Amino acid sequence: MKVIAIIASGTGGHVYPAYTMALEYIKKGYSILWIGTKNGLENRVIDNESITIEHVSSQGIRGKNFLKKILALIYFVKSIFQCFIIFRKHKPGLVLGFGGYVSVGASIISYILSIPVITHEQNAVAGTANKINYYFSKKIYETFPLSFSKTNSKIIHTGNPVRASFDKVVDPEEKYSDINASINILILGGSQGSSFLNMTMPFAISHFFSDNISIKHLSGLNHDSEVREKYRKYDIDASVISYSDNIIELFDWSSLVICRAGSTTISELAKIGRASLLVPFPHATDNHQLLNANHLAINSATILLEQKEDFIENFVTIVNILLNDQKRMYMLSKNIQNIFPENTNQFILDDSLKYYK
Repeated sequence: MKVIAIIASGTGGHVYPAYTMALEYIKKGYSILWIGTKNGLENRVIDNESITIEHVSSQGIRGKNFLKKILALIYFVKSIFQCFIIFRKHKPGLVLGFGGYVSVGASIISYILSIPVITHEQNAVAGTANKINYYFSKKIYETFPLSFSKTNSKIIHTGNPVRASFDKVVDPEEKYSDINASINILILGGSQGSSFLNMTMPFAISHFFSDNISIKHLSGLNHDSEVREKYRKYDIDASVISYSDNIIELFDWSSLVICRAGSTTISELAKIGRASLLVPFPHATDNHQLLNANHLAINSATILLEQKEDFIENFVTIVNILLNDQKRMYMLSKNIQNIFPENTNQFILDDSLKYYK
């Protein structure tokens, strides 16, 4: 059996596009060796007999105190030896990494063992790990153009892999055709929820809530009761969900999405075509969420609203305008569909397999 190693762990931003590509390779008859960590999201998401998960030690360095940085370096060295043992055991013919510190040791060992490495960067600015992985990689796939601040034949603007099942969602032409239709607002906080959106949305929405508006709010695990109570305080009949395995159904229902600016969520919005208001997480590494959102905003593909003191005032003004202008929402939905290259999954599949050894 031919084996491809996929390296991804941690949050949905790394794991979901990696899992999407894993399933594409499986359709082609490959088995998948997944390198992750014991606490990563991949352990809850992956459910496929053709995927073998192996765990390595990994911990981030940036933003940590001195002792934790020393510990992270020890884990890093340990991960190199762990990857060596794992690769010798499974003998992958290609390594596809999706960033994060878990990927660096795997890239180094792959290079030493002459296993081709391909790196995918999800955000508008390359992370520290992928800046290192760049030097060990045959190819670099970028979700956003110029995330490595350079252009050469090694770097290709591909977009971000998105599950094929998103193709089943109602398209913008149908979604925004009825100017008298009710407005369905979906609020997302990312795979871990957003305390800021949980705190502010009930009060903000109380300024314009009416009978023709429906609200669904994903609060994150263990926060649904608190958020539900906030909506009740303002007499808003909102559906508050802690977590959903069926995000596709929620996107299909929505006409306006209010969310953070993680790459996976943005890529899914682009795939289906939905009007959105992006609120970047201000403490994201390298401020990558603001850069992600800004790329869309300058192309009239979203409304960008930063998390600042005047947020609620600006939010109410902007959303009131959108709610009374279906054509504006339709324009946003069509523009975001044109942000990324088409056929991302197929391109990455075909191009990467050229390097299988």
